[in-house]
Amino acid sequence: MAILLAGTGLQALVSSPASAQVSGSTSVGTPAGTAAGTPIINTAGLRYDLGDATRSTTSNTVTIVVAERLDVALTGDIGGAIVVTTAPTVVPLTLTNLDNGNESFVLAVTLVAGTNSPGTIVVRTLVIDADGDGLYDATRDPALVDGKTPSLSPGQSIKLLAIVAAAPGTGAPAAAPATATLTVTARSTTGSGSAGTGYDGLGDGGGAAVVGPTGASASVSIPLTTATAAGASLFKSQSVRAADGSQNAVRDSVITYTLEARFTDAVAGARIADPIPAGTVFVPGSLMLDGVPLSDAADGDAGRFDATGAQAGAQTGGPQAPGIAVALGQVAAASVHTVQFKAKIQ
Repeated sequence: MAILLAGTGLQALVSSPASAQVSGSTSVGTPAGTAAGTPIINTAGLRYDLGDATRSTTSNTVTIVVAERLDVALTGDIGGAIVVTTAPTVVPLTLTNLDNGNESFVLAVTLVAGTNSPGTIVVRTLVIDADGDGLYDATRDPALVDGKTPSLSPGQSIKLLAIVAAAPGTGAPAAAPATATLTVTARSTTGSGSAGTGYDGLGDGGGAAVVGPTGASASVSIPLTTATAAGASLFKSQSVRAADGSQNAVRDSVITYTLEARFTDAVAGARIADPIPAGTVFVPGSLMLDGVPLSDAADGDAGRFDATGAQAGAQTGGPQAPGIAVALGQVAAASVHTVQFKAKIQ
């Protein structure tokens, strides 16, 4: 008796309902992979000879629904610090659905004022840039409903505008410039958390939803200032990357700190120092100036890791603690220098 086993697989050509085109959005292409909610259907066949007769039968059919992978990206569209005036000032952003399904995202905005700057810079609203021109028009650019974006299809991006303003009188020649850090965070409405976290039955097509490498959450921090007069300003931002690829601040996650020094006039003797935060340790070999690696030792280049903390304490006015120190020296007018280093959470 001869037996032939044959498997026949069928990927059902059923797609999730397409999301409506969102104003201010573009498509960057569907992320690689099968669309969420797609049923994968498979039936096997059995054919055999019994005596002089050839017979056949089929197996039962099994079906699995492709899970929805929850992922998102959020970026600022302007590099460096943004100068804020008393008129509405635009902070342009781009949010991209890296999901393989249709998903909406909840946005949260926080503003942390710099030293002696409470209340001098405020957030007015967060809106969709309807025509993607980077300009705010209150009659055309709608605010997010309950802080949530419309549903975005896989690979779709949407332009957003955070509107900020300075209090009247802020940044006048006699006043010290105000500074602040604007942080915008986007999270999947279905759920977020550590990569691999599952939400049964909440994906497209009734399948599962699974948190992807981004943790279904993304944040961007943008420095703000009212400084327009001569001098220099220093802005600090941070990003987090865990071992699983998410942005969760857990043990062994690595924080990348970026310090941007902006100079209006030519200055001499410029230097930057930053203590390593408590609860973290410096990542050796991570110090960089304007994209060029610096050694950790006190040698011929501009930077070093100061294990004694003498420089960091002296320049920040705080207690001595180990930190990084970078000597910029003579700096030209209208220049920008960027220092980066990494610290690991203990």
